[in-house]
Amino acid sequence: MLALLVSFLIAVYLLGPNLIARWAADLVVFRKTRVESHAEEVARSIIAAAVPLAMAVAWARWTGALWARGTQADVETVFSALQSDNFFQTHHAQFFTSLYAFFWMNYAILWRLYFLVLLACGVRILIVLNYNRIWRRLHTRWMRTLLATIVPRISEWDVLFSDMLLPEGRFRIMADVLTKTGGLYQGAIQDRMLANDGSLVSITLASPRRFERDEFRKAKAADLETVPDEFWFNIPGNLFIVMASDIANLNLRYIRRKPLSFQPSEEEREVLTRLLDRLKEEK
Repeated sequence: MLALLVSFLIAVYLLGPNLIARWAADLVVFRKTRVESHAEEVARSIIAAAVPLAMAVAWARWTGALWARGTQADVETVFSALQSDNFFQTHHAQFFTSLYAFFWMNYAILWRLYFLVLLACGVRILIVLNYNRIWRRLHTRWMRTLLATIVPRISEWDVLFSDMLLPEGRFRIMADVLTKTGGLYQGAIQDRMLANDGSLVSITLASPRRFERDEFRKAKAADLETVPDEFWFNIPGNLFIVMASDIANLNLRYIRRKPLSFQPSEEEREVLTRLLDRLKEEK
């Protein structure tokens, strides 16, 4: 019974907050994970839960809720009864009274612990969703390092296929994909699939088109006037999937959806007006 109680307390105090933190991170970013042993997972959970657990205990002690329904003697009675059958037989009634107090003492800590964990997860989600704006407003190196430690370990592909580090504004991500068989494809990134370790599995191109390299080479060899844009042909269908195992080279281009507005100064307007008038006179 003592082993079961200890396992339950480890789960709710250490593993539970870690699972919630992982789940919350997966809502907004694709984390870069690695296979861990049970000991490494428990150790990381202890480190991650140490701060909110300490805050929850201090909060419960400060408000008086921790010792309102029980005492340290109740905790000792519960663990002694679970460890020794003789103690349980001689303190049967006292054990159940202390167990009731022990439950409420843990409840006073647990709801505060999970409240702090959920609050921290909410803050991290907001930081990730507004990472672009926050990053640009931080000018010192240590503040950006602190920001990187708060954000979950993100797959590098998730960063490349998002606008986390781009300037302000909405961008469209265009891709030029060279396959191992020599095919050259182009299109807008519609979706991507990542593996559990954060590696790229496949990309989906919207409005795809293919470059006819053989035809282009023949035209060049025949000394014909060639325009590369004339050798791009649309691929039937709206989406085209390319597996990462087939990709030899991948180029990404970030194109602003709404072009920047250009407001010329008075001097620039005057120069442009003179140029237009001169062109009209030459005609």
